[in-house]
Amino acid sequence: MPDAVWRALDGCETVLHAGDFDSWETYCEFKKRFPVFGVIGNRDSFGVSEEVPERRIVELGSFRIGMTHGSGPRAGLPGRVRAAWSGAADLVIFGHSHEVGIHDINGLRLLNPGSATDVCTADRQTLAYLDLEDTIRITIHEMTL
Repeated sequence: MPDAVWRALDGCETVLHAGDFDSWETYCEFKKRFPVFGVIGNRDSFGVSEEVPERRIVELGSFRIGMTHGSGPRAGLPGRVRAAWSGAADLVIFGHSHEVGIHDINGLRLLNPGSATDVCTADRQTLAYLDLEDTIRITIHEMTL
């Protein structure tokens, strides 16, 4: 993991990761540094587990954050994630395309934070900060690797 990623996460209380850790070792490196909640991605070399499931709900403060990786082609991914999501959530975080974006679809807010490290399929490297006070405030951070 590039040092720039750890610097960008300095001061964060928790990491929510939408999959594509690539290796169990990378996941464990996050766990050494932060409380981390993740979901499995299609690029992960390890299998689904109770610790890294396919989807989950994380309760942080008064908010319910849904998490899933997503699948299929980039085109239409936010809509497919929305269509597949059931259950109550204040925000659903997804990944897969590594294309950063905030979407409001049929009354549900969705966030793809992009990828902080992908230089092959992403057009830029990003991560997202969540400020969970009275509302969920999302700030997109552009990485410089």
